[in-house]
Amino acid sequence: MALVSLSEDDFLKLGLLQSLHSEKRVYNTCFKTNLTRFKSAYYACPKTVCDLFDAVQSHDLLGDKQISNPKPTHMLLALRFLKEYPTKETLAGFGNCTEKTGLHRVWKYVEAIRALKHQKISWEFDEDSNAFPELYVATVDGVHCRICEPRKDPSSKWYSKKFNKAGLAYEIGIAVYHNRIVWVNGPFPAGENDKKIFDKPEGLASRLKAHQRVIGDEGYRGAPEKVSTRNTFDSIEVKEFKKRAKARHETINTRLKSFSILSQTFRTTGDLRLPRHKAAMEACCVIVQYELENRSPLFEI
Repeated sequence: MALVSLSEDDFLKLGLLQSLHSEKRVYNTCFKTNLTRFKSAYYACPKTVCDLFDAVQSHDLLGDKQISNPKPTHMLLALRFLKEYPTKETLAGFGNCTEKTGLHRVWKYVEAIRALKHQKISWEFDEDSNAFPELYVATVDGVHCRICEPRKDPSSKWYSKKFNKAGLAYEIGIAVYHNRIVWVNGPFPAGENDKKIFDKPEGLASRLKAHQRVIGDEGYRGAPEKVSTRNTFDSIEVKEFKKRAKARHETINTRLKSFSILSQTFRTTGDLRLPRHKAAMEACCVIVQYELENRSPLFEI
């Protein structure tokens, strides 16, 4: 199958036209303003969209998640769905299709983008310790997302103190000295605290070697051999280092919450609620990682 490919300029123009900007307006507007308008609708820059569109067509990367009949408009519709999280009726208007067709299209691409996680997001510190000799390898923090309380499983375990409502929790890890998201784990009921999730058999604690630590907030106190939190005995330099590391991590949380599908109450219910929310979170993390590698890197500590 021949690869369908568009340039950055092609995606920029197509995306703006899909956002109902007229061709004349696009032509008469400076590049910086057009780029701002594009990112406000799709989050990602045209370079990232090009890279994603090429990647979702790769059988080597995605296997059965490969998009066999790729259409640029469908890719843009999926990105807009993640960014704005419109209702299915509004989505149908954006895609000029029925509600059922619109949802099928966007989730097909969301699943394909999510499948790139194994290539773009991995705990790279399992390799030879000589390649990563630093003590502090990553920062860790929990992210909560709102959901409707499951009717078939009503319980206080879903309760999120951050929202005073039902929610899901994810554990996110960011490399301290590298421009990478290296860990995404979840979802878990929001009632489970960060330390409990960290200590689970599949949690981040299980991946740390004896010489490695991560930096976390006060919610991770209790395991100083694995997580370094704020400490009154730290020197001024170490305190500043931890402060900047945690602030750097918060920029990733902010980027993720710029996707309305993660910041608004998730509307999918029933048995699809958890797998689809997981797919959305992982797809958004993949998109953010592409942006980090393209034109929006994290600041250095």
